[in-house]
Amino acid sequence: MKSNLIALAVPFFFLAIFIEAVISRQKKLGVYRLHDSLSNLSGGIGHEVLGGFTAALGIYAYDVLQKRYGLLEISTSSVAAWLVLLVAYDFCYYLYHWASHRVNFLWATHAVHHQSEEYNLSVALRQSWFTRVTSWVFYVPLALLGFPLVMYLTIGAINLLYQFWIHTRPVGRLGLFESFMNTPSHHRVHHGIDPRYIDKNHGGMFIVFDRLFGTFIEERGEPVYGTVKPLSTYDPVWANLVEWARLWDISRRTRRLADKLKIWFMPPEWHPADLGGEVEIPEVSRATQRKYDVRTAPAITAYSTFSFTLVLVASVYFLWVQHQLDLGPRTAYVGEVILGLYTVAALIEGRPHARPLEVLRLLSVAALAVLVPMPLRAVLLGAVASSLGAVLYLQLRVHTAPQIETA
Repeated sequence: MKSNLIALAVPFFFLAIFIEAVISRQKKLGVYRLHDSLSNLSGGIGHEVLGGFTAALGIYAYDVLQKRYGLLEISTSSVAAWLVLLVAYDFCYYLYHWASHRVNFLWATHAVHHQSEEYNLSVALRQSWFTRVTSWVFYVPLALLGFPLVMYLTIGAINLLYQFWIHTRPVGRLGLFESFMNTPSHHRVHHGIDPRYIDKNHGGMFIVFDRLFGTFIEERGEPVYGTVKPLSTYDPVWANLVEWARLWDISRRTRRLADKLKIWFMPPEWHPADLGGEVEIPEVSRATQRKYDVRTAPAITAYSTFSFTLVLVASVYFLWVQHQLDLGPRTAYVGEVILGLYTVAALIEGRPHARPLEVLRLLSVAALAVLVPMPLRAVLLGAVASSLGAVLYLQLRVHTAPQIETA
């Protein structure tokens, strides 16, 4: 249900992104960079296509707990129940979101959303691929109260969709609305890496819980966006693994057994004493921030954008048909999507294996096309053929290595 709602919203997402890009260009805000935006959208695509796997345990557990242990008989026709759940869900989200910034293994599943050094509507779609594995635990109280699964999933989708529009820079303060609802101004703060903004404004739809629990701060000067330690790559796979690798490295290197375990449950700034102790958050400014970017040949940029567009279309289609697929075809489909997202980033960053890997990926898509009914099979094979031709052109004509730069 949630996947279908997200699929329905995709055209509106892109229309809103287009409008924001036009307004930002008119105001000379410099909000969008193509490679960064493709990386953000790759995070969102992976999050959605993997959702059938990563959300399965949480949905199953919620359904079982609600049916067996739910305290109340709550009707889906009750308007009051829907309103109560709207607020209760956001409170659970607040707790989850706060914990995801204060507990390392939860931060590892959430950090992806903060890695972009820009702040725009494409950032709203940049989501961790593994967050659903852990986040469901925070909503168990709703199941125990008795809210049916269909209400939980619907309100969850509404909460998620609301948070899309607050990821924007052109919208300023909104008067009285700022006092009780989450707004672009409040959420810009949340994405800031300025020391005064770190771990503030965790609300989803409402800002009242931050005000109640002392995690609220007003925007005073536009923040610097990103993570304290920059990701410095557009690779969506590494973006989802980098924090796990960091925690494993610290756990491996520290000498005390207690610290090897403790690192997984402490805040991100905590480090064992034998590895230097707590890390201070440095002062930053928008004027001195050096953003990661890559300058590529126009042909590579064009092909990467084309390839990404095909993966995007295939992903939206998958969200509609995934429940009709058996486990094997579904797994293969998701694997092809993830590989496609990876090769887009590898081509942009000029990795030596990128072009051969793209050829192998396209050949594997062609091989899997036999599982797809006509006329979709013909369309798929046509896209593969045109892509192979474009890759061959890149291999023969484009030899310019991308330039990694900071802007």
